[in-house]
Amino acid sequence: MRIVINLEAIKGDRIPINYQYELSSWIYHVLNTANPEFALWLHNKGYRNDKKSFKLFTFSNLFPEKYSITGDRLHLPRTNTYLYISFYPLEIPEKFITGIFKSQTFSIGDKQSHVIFNVKTIEKLPEPEFKPEMKLRLLSPIHITRHNQFDSKKVDHLHPEHKDFERLLFSNLIEKYHTFNKENINFIIQDYKMEILTKPKSRLVTIKANTPEVTFLKGFLFDFKITAPQELIKIGYYAGFGKANSLGFGCAEVIENINVFYV
Repeated sequence: MRIVINLEAIKGDRIPINYQYELSSWIYHVLNTANPEFALWLHNKGYRNDKKSFKLFTFSNLFPEKYSITGDRLHLPRTNTYLYISFYPLEIPEKFITGIFKSQTFSIGDKQSHVIFNVKTIEKLPEPEFKPEMKLRLLSPIHITRHNQFDSKKVDHLHPEHKDFERLLFSNLIEKYHTFNKENINFIIQDYKMEILTKPKSRLVTIKANTPEVTFLKGFLFDFKITAPQELIKIGYYAGFGKANSLGFGCAEVIENINVFYV
């Protein structure tokens, strides 16, 4: 399921450009308010295989109709701001998701500046027609890593043109599919392809800024064409491509369906 939320700023007009962690925390809070057991399980465990767990939801960057950036602040005039949220468990009732987000009010910011948002409207988006070949645009950066070959304690944040990026992208999709569906399908990575259509733009996102747990995640925004089984494209569309999806990475939309103002 994918929904688009129209947010209205009711107080303040500036937020840090690194707002992903706060948005993720708000989504968990909303889920917890409606169903604490589900939210706790999703946060602590998610859908787990022998080695990893996946939250299987993702969300986009904020898309304001008007904005400007000064330093590390995103200035949002009192206009509509849109947020896309996707959940892979497709059996979640529409009324449950739209109901728990309805009329929510939340704050994003820090000691320097913040904005209080009100959920103005919520709309469930129709499912696209999934095909073995599709053109997608990232609505939030895609994050792919691997262990550094010289120091196993370090990880490399891969550029989309890195030789291992495509393989790790499809390996991640296959892991997500098997973890959720428990089906013994023999996907063959060598048969799949991701073609970059636009020049990747890098984004360094700070998670838990100004705390001892601060983390820096590097991702990239670009358009791409993907050739793969429809099942894998579908789980990427709803659960996110790449890693750290529940922190706002890897949300993508079919290019022909995009009608947002790209930040």
